Amino acid sequence: MKNVGLIGYGPMSKNISLNLIKKKVKIFIYNKEKIFFNKKTKRILITNCLNYFLKNFINNKLLIILIKTGKPIRILLLRLKKKLNKKDIVIDFGNSFYKDTYFNNKLLKNKFIFISSGISGGSEGALKGLCIMIDCKIFFFKKIIFLIKNITCYEKKKYSFCLTKGIGSSHFLKMVHNGIEYGILQIISEIFFLLKILLKKKLKTLNIIYNWNIGENNSYLFELFFNILLKKKIYICDVIEQKGTGKWLVLNSIQNSINVNCIFEGLIIRIISKNIFLRNLFKLKEISYILGNKIIFLEKIKKIFFFCNFLSYVQGFNQIILIKKKYNWCFDIKNIVKTFLKNCIIKSKILYFLINFKKNFFFLNKMYFIIKKNFFLFESLLNFSINCKIPIFCINSIYNFILIILTRNYNFKIIQYQRNFFGNHFLKIL
Repeated sequence: MKNVGLIGYGPMSKNISLNLIKKKVKIFIYNKEKIFFNKKTKRILITNCLNYFLKNFINNKLLIILIKTGKPIRILLLRLKKKLNKKDIVIDFGNSFYKDTYFNNKLLKNKFIFISSGISGGSEGALKGLCIMIDCKIFFFKKIIFLIKNITCYEKKKYSFCLTKGIGSSHFLKMVHNGIEYGILQIISEIFFLLKILLKKKLKTLNIIYNWNIGENNSYLFELFFNILLKKKIYICDVIEQKGTGKWLVLNSIQNSINVNCIFEGLIIRIISKNIFLRNLFKLKEISYILGNKIIFLEKIKKIFFFCNFLSYVQGFNQIILIKKKYNWCFDIKNIVKTFLKNCIIKSKILYFLINFKKNFFFLNKMYFIIKKNFFLFESLLNFSINCKIPIFCINSIYNFILIILTRNYNFKIIQYQRNFFGNHFLKIL
């Protein structure tokens, strides 16, 4: 197969098509709305008629879906079910919910080869080389290897993809990826707020962020943040949008009793940001705070920043470790980490710490030492944030989480004791 069909024509689809055209792959594009391609080329065909789109394939069809997730994908798959044969391949490249993917697969009843895949790297990655998480059998993977290599090649003969086993497992992995991203973005914003209040001057703040990014705190998102700060002031509405993957991860963790407080706080902030009316009712003036040695305090913030990011990754990867047993999925954690390290939005030096992640990280002695080492750094930072009236949801939540693990200052028995009386639960009271 050297012909590829793209269904949907957003920024990702556009850049994937440009990437493939460069590599001499012929592209057919189907999009409901009429679209126009700037460059004239013989290697592309655009139509808003599904039948005409499908008729252009001489041999077996290889189609990539890049449309809105949920109901639109299900409707499209049901339409394709009537038009394709068993040798045709359809890949869902969207951020579909893994349970929807499982249901869609059952609905199609093997009328054609349906493959789920999560992609990372944004529209820039679509042009220069994506990170792909893909779930399919090796036999089918060999049929699409030319496509995968073409869209994941970010340097000469360097590719960024990993295989998972289990229907919907790749979309589950993408959900975890996005959940980790929620936590990291929230932590970066909180750390920046602290540095901004502490240092007051933008140049000093930029210098600190640049230096931190050279060391163990280096990550794609932190580097991206630094580049944004270098630009002139851009006026943007202070409301955080979301596509639902973070919410799915939090709900999944609740259903399976898995703690993801880092990601949960990132989600809560996005929900709070939507309430513009309430946020604009009151305004509090900034309060100055006299601090001792700034250099020592900055070093503490740096270490806390690393630890909070580390915990966000750990909580995300714990989802994979605990859920794969439930669905009998197969994940090669080492391979996933290596893939994320190559060309991915959550690429970070922290991932090197997780390369041999095989079981719940909280059961490892290494995790206990990391927690114990960083626990006492939080006190001065939290005092600073309280005195300066700086909201640090995620950092505060992480501190409380560690406090519960390391001490016995939280009495769970009291809550259960009351439940035993008003709800007749009759659980043993120790």
